Amino acid sequence: MTKRDAAIGITSAVVAGALCYALAVMRPQLPAKLSHPFSSTPPTETSTTAAPGGAKVVMHVNGQSVTEQEFMTIYRQLPEDMQRQYASETGKMMLAEQTIRIKLLEQEARRLGLEREPNVAAQLEADQSNILANAAAEKLIPTPNEQAVQEFYSKNKGRFDSADVSHILIAYAGGTIPPRSGKAPPLEAAKQKANDVYQQLKAGGDFAAIARKISDDGQTAKAGGQMGVISRGMLPPPLDDQIFAANKGDITPPTVTQFGIHIFKVTGRATQSIDQLRTGIAQRVRQEKLRDRVESLRKAA
Repeated sequence: MTKRDAAIGITSAVVAGALCYALAVMRPQLPAKLSHPFSSTPPTETSTTAAPGGAKVVMHVNGQSVTEQEFMTIYRQLPEDMQRQYASETGKMMLAEQTIRIKLLEQEARRLGLEREPNVAAQLEADQSNILANAAAEKLIPTPNEQAVQEFYSKNKGRFDSADVSHILIAYAGGTIPPRSGKAPPLEAAKQKANDVYQQLKAGGDFAAIARKISDDGQTAKAGGQMGVISRGMLPPPLDDQIFAANKGDITPPTVTQFGIHIFKVTGRATQSIDQLRTGIAQRVRQEKLRDRVESLRKAA
């Protein structure tokens, strides 16, 4: 088990929600792109569909033009590892072969009139809405400049704190984390036990030795309670507030949560630099501006 597993164990519900959100945000956009109508006419010079705006055509599939811009859009939508795989000229040829197969299937779908089937038409409409919405977002809200990033960092610097902590957990009957051995005591008895431990630590007791002996946090007890570095928001609010209000070397008083009764020792404090956070801050600033702009559009709708 890693040190960070302890934080995950304490905040499983919070992390699960965050994971779902992260997955939703990070899902790659792979929109359907409408191409020129397919014609059953043999691919002659006169039947080849023209590229809009004089765009460079890189290949034809049954007379249907595929422009360089469309091909590179397909390439850029691939995951980064696949982009590296197709980066060479040989790789581009492989991708072209795959594109041909997709175009042939698209043409066959149009020949069968599948774009008029209700479920397919609905998907095409939804994809078109998604593409246009993304294009509007890009047009309305450009990437924040350095000044906007600096201002956000300055106003929210406290949110980028991290702390190196050790942890002791006392289990109680009804808590979600069971004791390492035996039966969990009632809550009041567990509170008294936690308070006794807290007094020992305040009197100079060895945190690591006590954690190894009595902590019910099985993931960290063997390491003397060492949980490792955590960032703001990783733990439930009562614990998060206590830890980040403490100074290096402080012991936090026993705090009851649904998991058990917690005592922390803060062994280090740090703040992430703007260089570490610049990309994430730029995304956050842009998301907030976009949210505000969409809200104003909604009110005017």
